[in-house]
Order: sequence, then structure tokens, then C-alpha cells
Amino acid sequence: MRLILSLALGVIALLFLKTVPARTADPPPNKFVAVDTSCLMGSPTPPLQYELTPAFPQLSFEFPLVLTSAPDGTNRLFLVGQNGVIYVFPNRADVRSDEVKTFLDLRGGVARNYFEEGLIGLAFHPRFAENGQFFIYYTERPTRSSVARFTVSPDNPNRADPTSQQVILTVNQPFWNHNSGTIQFGPDGFLYIPLGDGGSANDPHSNGQNLQSLLGKILRIDVDHADPGKNYAIPEDNPFVHLGDKARGEIWALGLRNPWTMMFDRKTGDLWVADVGQDHWEEVDVIVRGGNYGWNVREGFHTFPAGRKPGPQDANFIDPVWEYPHSEGVSITGGSVYRGARHSNLRGWYICADHMSGSVWALRRRDGEEPQVRKIAYSPFPISAFGEDASGEQYLIAFDEFTPVPHGNTTTRGQIYRLQPATFDHQYDPKKFPRLLSETGLFTSVSNHQVAPGLIPYDVNVPLWSDGAVKDRYLALPEKGQVVFSPKDDWDFPIGTVTVKTFSLEMHRGDPTSLRRLETRLMVRSDRGWDGYTYRWNDQQTDAALLDGSLEEVFEIKTDEGTETQTWYYPSHYDCNACHTKQENFSLGLVTRQLNRPSPAGGQENQLDRFDRLGLFRNPPTAPASTLEALPDWTAAEDSTSDLARAYLDANCAMCHQPGGNSVMQLDFRYHTPLAEANIINVPRQSLEELPNQPMLIDPGNAEKSELVARVSRRGPGQMPRLATNRVDKKAVEILRRWIADMHAQQPDN
Repeated sequence: MRLILSLALGVIALLFLKTVPARTADPPPNKFVAVDTSCLMGSPTPPLQYELTPAFPQLSFEFPLVLTSAPDGTNRLFLVGQNGVIYVFPNRADVRSDEVKTFLDLRGGVARNYFEEGLIGLAFHPRFAENGQFFIYYTERPTRSSVARFTVSPDNPNRADPTSQQVILTVNQPFWNHNSGTIQFGPDGFLYIPLGDGGSANDPHSNGQNLQSLLGKILRIDVDHADPGKNYAIPEDNPFVHLGDKARGEIWALGLRNPWTMMFDRKTGDLWVADVGQDHWEEVDVIVRGGNYGWNVREGFHTFPAGRKPGPQDANFIDPVWEYPHSEGVSITGGSVYRGARHSNLRGWYICADHMSGSVWALRRRDGEEPQVRKIAYSPFPISAFGEDASGEQYLIAFDEFTPVPHGNTTTRGQIYRLQPATFDHQYDPKKFPRLLSETGLFTSVSNHQVAPGLIPYDVNVPLWSDGAVKDRYLALPEKGQVVFSPKDDWDFPIGTVTVKTFSLEMHRGDPTSLRRLETRLMVRSDRGWDGYTYRWNDQQTDAALLDGSLEEVFEIKTDEGTETQTWYYPSHYDCNACHTKQENFSLGLVTRQLNRPSPAGGQENQLDRFDRLGLFRNPPTAPASTLEALPDWTAAEDSTSDLARAYLDANCAMCHQPGGNSVMQLDFRYHTPLAEANIINVPRQSLEELPNQPMLIDPGNAEKSELVARVSRRGPGQMPRLATNRVDKKAVEILRRWIADMHAQQPDN
């Protein structure tokens, strides 16, 4: 299942690399020529077995996070919103919104300033039908996590008694993130509480391996009894009770970073946890008594930090059941072992997903064997959690509606989904998908990089940083395919559209005659949506082959001072979607503010005017190009620092950092958003190693204390943009430094 083909192919000597001649402009079409892209409308991978469908189409909730049922035979469902509200409603597909009742409203006592905070756990006592007790897990200010007991109202089973709260346990948190929190009662009747490592990066306080800290652990407590000075008891058979003051007796397992989420297999009693990784790997664990899962000495199966030599303690770690690399996703959302009746072929399989990539997997383990893993579905929306009803049917909770509110924040709503068998074209044949660039029909001569008639060259005002690569860009449209133009918003492209982008590196830096083609990326608009594919050029520069996953390759580059190595990362299918996001309508760069510039075809014709002349627009612009929005030319020295800085952030960051974007940070880096509403000035962010705790994202007048500069300056994990981070964009860093240094101490108005 691992899609990384290699971590490196090794250093390739410059003498053995064939370079391509200096680039010459392709003869541009003077009229629209349709391109046959039908061979790219299929897929190189088999169709997925399942798709998501709304389980309760008439319902949606703010910040939905937990879905569960009460063990009382009523078949009700309880939905937890991170904003502090618990809802209850009948478990019927046709349930109406007016049937949803507020079970408990704690918005006044729950702190949710950041994505991983709020009301994030709910568990009903095994004897809830008798005692009416349930337990919640939530975050507060000052920064801490609490577990509290409540009871249901004696007069109304759909209402909790808000005055019945009894705080059971409170844990101070050094940072706002890694709160975990999906509390569960085990088959033994004890309450299990997952806690992250305290947050920030790298587990800076080493909580994961510290038995005297509750952070980075799974706790197990007895809520039916109380030890002296506590509102709970520590079970005598907890694994570290015998260590006395050397360990916290509540600990059941350790070495976890941010378990999200945790659920028991209702048939076997096994405790499954998905632990969110940091730099490279996401993992699935089965928790056992006293187990040590390695964080922060190990990430997945691998030493942490990467490259560390294993030590004696590594032998004590328990391996994950499964891991996947960050070329497949970057934030695992744990589910449960399916025990329902709806899907017999999934029974006994553990279902999980990735919050960012939308991939949904089914996993089954067998003693002494490698686990079976298969990708079964894709979600176009971020999956925040899984849930189960009383009969074991499984549900997925996804954020699918984002409404901007003042100061750069977002109101997030979501629905409850379930899996259903997918419908797909039974004439699908993966063997027909082109495995070589020469088979796509997009080039008349691949070795000469001569594109086929109809491919339209284009350029952008501010390019996405790609480790210093030179890019050739083309647009292909199908027969009768026209683009829906917008002067400010994203353009819409017809099915059959293909964008072509070839990346080349100078093997002798500063010498354009030394360019070597590395890859050609295609973004293909089919009836499924947009898909990205990477074709890696061979050493002879005669053709390029489709990659099935990500790849790293190391090149030796000549410079005026000598030689240096450069690592090039070839992206996987998921990596393409990391930047080509739904919020940018997947096309990325094909918008008015980027394309409003001179055409690369030569002459003084504006690119928008040329597209209009070729008849590409279904609704041609009604105003001259000179009056439409345009980002400044990144290569022009006369543009202001402020305009260039905002343009860089728009091109390199806004695809994720905008309302509804694929980021936990509620930021808005879009060019036309006033800074006062962008939520980026004087906003505390998660600290980096180079900065003091709780730095400002942008500290006006002080670039050195602004996390934004550190993110763009540093290499490796934490670098932004997330991809193409092997070389620092020195020009961007300098522009951002000057921009922040010139800011007034107060937040700007625009």
C-alpha cells in the first residue's frame, strides 16, 4: 500500500545527465483547435467500491465531531458539536430538522479558539438506562482539558441536567493542539481517555515517554468509585500502579502523539486508535495494557527524528498495525471495526480515513500476517470523525459547508454520511490509460517537447514556488468545450479539460542551456472531478513515464562556486490535490488575476484578450483587460513590496489558507481580502523551534518574530508551501521581511 517508490534514487552525476536545448516558443494556435483528451478520462487505478451519501439528508450541524448512541434501547443518536452543544434525534433516514433537540448546551463553558479545541468527547455510562450518567471531554481556559460527569433530566430523556456537572479530571495543556478526546467506556466498564502529547511540534516537553505525565497516553479510570482526593478511582490492575510515585497510575498505554480517534471493537473488545503523525507517517494502533507506541522516539515504524539511529529503548515499542506516508494524506481520522449488517463484505474490517486527502481505507489484521488494506472510498469533504449507532452501523462526519465571518474566521457546518456501493462505468478499462507521455496525444514530438495543435501556452503573474524550476504551461480544451469566465472568482472548465505543466531544472545554475526536463504534470477534468498525474522524464529526455506514487531524486547541480546537490520531489496523486484544492476550483492559477498579463505567444496581446479572440469563453469579459484585477508581475522591480507580498501569499498559500480551506488555521491569504479581516496580524500561532513560545504569525514591524517568515525560510517539516521545500525561495523571504518590517505596530486596515 505504500506509494512512495523510493526515498531517493541517489546522487546523479551531472556528466550523465542529458540536458535539453534552450527553450523555443511553441507556435501558438491562431484559432481554437479542440484536443482529443478522451484517453485521459479513465483512471490508472480501479474504481472505488463505495461512495459517501448523506445518512440524514435534512440535517446539518455546526462543527460536528462525535456521533454515538446511548445504551438504553431507544435507538436515538447524539451528535456533539465542537462549539459546546450536544444534540439528540431519532435514528431515521427521514428525520427532520425540527425533530433535533438540544440535549446539552455548554457554549458558555467550552473554549474553542482553534480547530482541535472545544467539546470533543461524549461517552454514556454502561448503566445509563439505570443511572442516567454520561461523561464529556472538553477544553477550557486557561489551556486545559477536562472530563466531567452529567446526568439526564429526570423529567425529559432528551434533556441533560446542566446543574449536575461534576468535574472528574482536569489536565493542564501547554499548547492548544493535540487534545484528542474521544473518550470511550471499555467492555470492562472503565472509562478510557486518550490524551495527546500536549501540542506544538516534536513533543517539546517529552510527555509521550514520561510516565509521570498524563499527556501522550491512554488513561483508564473507574468512575464508579473514588480514591482519596479524587473524583475517580485508579483500577488496581492498571499496568503502572506498582511504580508508585514514579508513574501516574491512571496510565494504560503511552507513546502517542495525537490519537484521533479511539474506538473499541464491539465484538472482540480490541481498542483501535488512529494516531496523527507529524513529519512523514500516519499510523493505526491496537492498544494493549502497558503498551508503548514510541512517540516521540518513533513515528510509525520509523525512528524520530528521521535518521536517528535506534537505541536500546526502541526494542520496547509496539509496532503499528498499519501506517501510510504523507504522500497519501497528512492527518488520519480513526474509525471503528465495522460490525453492522448493511455491508457484509466490510464486516470485521477497520475503517479509517484521512482528513486532508479524503481517502477512506478498510484494514483487516491477521496474526502473523501483513494486514490487508484497501482503499474503498473518497470523500470530497474533510472527514472529522466516525460514529456508530446502537446496531453497529457506521457513519462518517464531514465538514462540507464553510461560511466566512468577520476577522478571517469561518463557521463550519457538516453532515453525517454513510457508505454505499459506488456506481461507476462498467466499461472502464484501466489498461487504456496512457502510461507514457507519448501516449497521451498531447505532443507531436515528446523528445522535442513539441505540443500538439490546440494546446494553448499560458503564463501567470506570480508562479507557485517549485524549488526554482522553470515551467512550461499549456491548456487543452475538448470539442465544444468553453470556459466560464469570472472577473474575480475561479473560472469553471468543461469536462475534458487538461492542463499541462512541464518542470525543468538548470543543471548549471544560471545557464538556461543546461535545462533538464524532470516531470510533466497533468490536471485532468473528468466527470469524477479533477485528477492529477505525474510523468517522470527518462534520462535520455525522450519520454516520460506515469508514476503510481511519489518519488524523490537527487541531482548534482553546478554553480559558479562549485557543485551542490538538490533533491527533487515528484508528487503523488494526493500531493496534487494538496494544492489544487476545491476552494481554488482545482485549476490553480487559471484565474483572471493570474492570467491578466501579456501572452507568452509573443507580441503585446493580453492573455485574456487572446483567450477571448480564440473563443475560449462561454461568457466573454464585458470590460477591457486593463480594468480587470491583476496580480503584480513577480519579475517587475517597480511593484510595491506590499503588493508583491500579498500576491505571493495568494499564489502560494491561499489555496489552503482561506475560509473553508484545507487547514486547521483560520487564516485568509487571498489577495483581495483586507488585512484587517484576514486574521493574520497579531495572531498567536503554534510555535516553531526557531521562535519563542506563542509567536505572532505576523508581528508588525518585527519580521524576525513573525512565524510567517520562519515558515517560508526554513527547510523540512513546517516549511510553507508544503511541497517543493528543498530550496528556500530567497526572493519571497526578502519581500515578506520588508513587508512586515514596514508595517506599523498596529494592525493595518487594508
